[in-house]
Amino acid sequence: MATGSTHAGHTSPEERVRLMAERAGAHAQRGELAAALRLYEQLLGIDPVHPEALNFIAIAALQSGDARRGMELLERAVAARPSDANLLKNLGLACRAGGRPQEALKAFASAIVLKPDYTVALFNEGALLEELGRREEALGSYLRAFHAAERTGLFLNLPAMPPGVRVLADKAVAAVRQARHEVFQAALAPVERQYGREALGRVWHCLESYLGLRPPIELPSLQQPTFMRFPGLPARAWFEREEFPWVADMERATDAIREELLAVLAGDAGFRPFVEMPKEHPGAAYWQALNHSPSWNAFFFYRDGRPFAENQARCPRTLAALDAAPLNRVADHSPESLYSVLKPGAHIPPHTGVINVRLVVHLPLIVPPDCGIRVGSETRGWQEGQCIVFDDTYEHEAWNKSDRTRVVLIFDVWNPYLSAAERDGMQAAIEALGHFNRRYSGEPLPTH
Repeated sequence: MATGSTHAGHTSPEERVRLMAERAGAHAQRGELAAALRLYEQLLGIDPVHPEALNFIAIAALQSGDARRGMELLERAVAARPSDANLLKNLGLACRAGGRPQEALKAFASAIVLKPDYTVALFNEGALLEELGRREEALGSYLRAFHAAERTGLFLNLPAMPPGVRVLADKAVAAVRQARHEVFQAALAPVERQYGREALGRVWHCLESYLGLRPPIELPSLQQPTFMRFPGLPARAWFEREEFPWVADMERATDAIREELLAVLAGDAGFRPFVEMPKEHPGAAYWQALNHSPSWNAFFFYRDGRPFAENQARCPRTLAALDAAPLNRVADHSPESLYSVLKPGAHIPPHTGVINVRLVVHLPLIVPPDCGIRVGSETRGWQEGQCIVFDDTYEHEAWNKSDRTRVVLIFDVWNPYLSAAERDGMQAAIEALGHFNRRYSGEPLPTH
């Protein structure tokens, strides 16, 4: 007879365990913890290494102050199910409560190996490292926790975050905020020596607002930078090409740039989808129509400040025109410049850029009818050979309703309403922040 079957009206031990676990779990879900605890205790009498029962009883022991029993039970549970990251995280909590910090760190680390995006384990690891005076390691755990939370959407619904996790998150925020403030102070010190601290007043306002040390900077409703907000700039979505003396030289190069574009289009090599977002990212559903799709293709010359040497070599006149413009250059962040190829019928949905210290420029190269772009509340089209300039932190979208491909050369420049001191200050601060992030988490700053 198969294991778990019944005979002559008697329930097998395996079936009894399953039924008791279901009943206990149902009590726990309804908040009837005492009833759940009684059933789990009975269940252990039948199956002494039942992981679910061991875990529940251990947590109850920890909550009553009996860390020693909690550790013993969770050690048994982990031995029975060593690949369960949640059990390992709870064992770490028990060891921490029981005054065994090194064993707690080992348990947290094992949980994170099994589940790299385990935000709660990362927060707990960071908090313990901080208590042990290991600040550098704690910052690494905290930064990895934040990036994991962004990838999994944990911070998209703060009210639903368990109170214990929220406490850990707040502790992590405070530690990272302090460290980043120190990073900004060090990065801006030479800029302040050159220009004076007063010249960087708006820079510090931007950075301290980003850190949460000042209230959020108010901007128009359609202007919503996703990374940082710089204060005191004119509320302008669109800029006119005549405002920028260098635009005339760029426009004079249109024919040469278009000739190089047509050559690379004919070769059909070096292009990649502009949107390449992990499918598990919280924002992937919004970009589903374009994600990893050639409907919006890019031939990059720079992305996140990184040069695409092969593409540059194929288009030397385009590169020369770009390098003659006042590109927004911030290491590992910008410039971003590319041939932007929008296929027939494609629509880039409304979105906003990362920071309002830069402007985006389009040099239209191939523009069929029925193509357009909306920035803020105003819609415009493109005319081949005439640049358009706008602040991409205003909500914007673009479309190609024609039966032909549309191509524009895109690049970013500094917002002209920043002073030289402010440009140098923001460049130094963002580069230092990017270095901080990569040092402690291996993750870059958001760039687009």
